[in-house]
Amino acid sequence: MGAPHAAADSAIQPDPTGSLLFSRLVKNADGSLKTNGTGGYHVVTPYTDNDITRKVGRLKTDGLCTASVLDTPSGTLAITARHCTDGAEDRIDAGRATFTPGWHEGQRPYGDWVVDRVFTSDAPVDGSVPDVAVLAIRPTGDAGSRRVVSAATGGGLKVHPALSSTQTVQATLLGYPGPAPYDLVRMSACVGDYTYFPGKGRKAVHRITTQDECWVGGGSSGGPYVTGTSAGPQIITVLNSNGGSAISNVSAALITDAESWVYNKYPDLVRKPGDGLPSTGSDGSSALSFGS
Repeated sequence: MGAPHAAADSAIQPDPTGSLLFSRLVKNADGSLKTNGTGGYHVVTPYTDNDITRKVGRLKTDGLCTASVLDTPSGTLAITARHCTDGAEDRIDAGRATFTPGWHEGQRPYGDWVVDRVFTSDAPVDGSVPDVAVLAIRPTGDAGSRRVVSAATGGGLKVHPALSSTQTVQATLLGYPGPAPYDLVRMSACVGDYTYFPGKGRKAVHRITTQDECWVGGGSSGGPYVTGTSAGPQIITVLNSNGGSAISNVSAALITDAESWVYNKYPDLVRKPGDGLPSTGSDGSSALSFGS
């Protein structure tokens, strides 16, 4: 039996023993897991010591959210929730929106990276515009010596193929919530079992009906729900509120459009082996984009 879980919380949580990041959850002196009182766990620092948490970071647009580096050929893309970029067009166009992977209490182990452009889709999924955005992260350096964000973080995460309504996966939600004890500077983790609820819009991917979602608060929006697979950790959705949209098909289309834009703007970038794309294909929708 593993360490005691968050049974004392107001939102009783499933036992996280054996979950993807269980070894990275902070424990109290008595061996119980340290929580925020509503089901959120604390993540062991430094985040750079773990292959998943180093790829997650703070996203600063007109507000503060969470984003994650994606595994794509260009190595320049990240993923977040669309609502984290809505209304931030001017800031992004001016090159003042930034992504900081591994962010912790003011420390920027990989630096601040400028958001070059945002890709979203207005094509409805499960009756709602999907709450997902793909970010093109500006490379540093000049032609011939550019460095991309995934080179700094040791790669990125893939998007999981679409879940079916009969499929359940255990996933860990990571983010940078505003409410104490996280205060926008510490990473939270929530662990639960997730499935697909057709027609539920921006909450189509959420916990099974016998489990309550944890609560960590704003700032964690856009954070990845990461599950373990034989192909490595993958993102099943990004946080809207108590779950997220079914993002697999639409994210494939957004990634394809974003990669094309990146290579047009930075033709000297070297493509890394492998496609890094979701295996679910495109939903046929056209992407909307804004940025420099």
